[in-house]
Amino acid sequence: MAGIKHDAPQVPSPLRVMFYFESTGWFNTTGEEKTNEILPVLNEIIASWRENGSELLGTIDRDILTAGPAGSAGWHASFLYNVPDLQTVADMTNSFRATGLDKYFRLEAVLGRPFFLLEK
Repeated sequence: MAGIKHDAPQVPSPLRVMFYFESTGWFNTTGEEKTNEILPVLNEIIASWRENGSELLGTIDRDILTAGPAGSAGWHASFLYNVPDLQTVADMTNSFRATGLDKYFRLEAVLGRPFFLLEK
């Protein structure tokens, strides 16, 4: 192992960001609230993310083997994006706060980079 040199990771541009998405108050709402109030705002936010220079790389929803609250994992779904800069990440998370969606969902951003052993 003496031949491997580990320099500090380089911050990529664009940033690689994993957003963890947890349904919190969602389960305490009616079908009418979901359809008429919550989902239109959520869809508007997701559409705005397509316009801010971010690129959706993939998603995962844990609902195949789970139902109900997130449990110990703390998230229901995750979204992997390339995001132009840190301010855009902050704007994306703030979009839930600014629209009141944080009453129904929790959004957490984790910054990283492509895994060097799998992506060059």
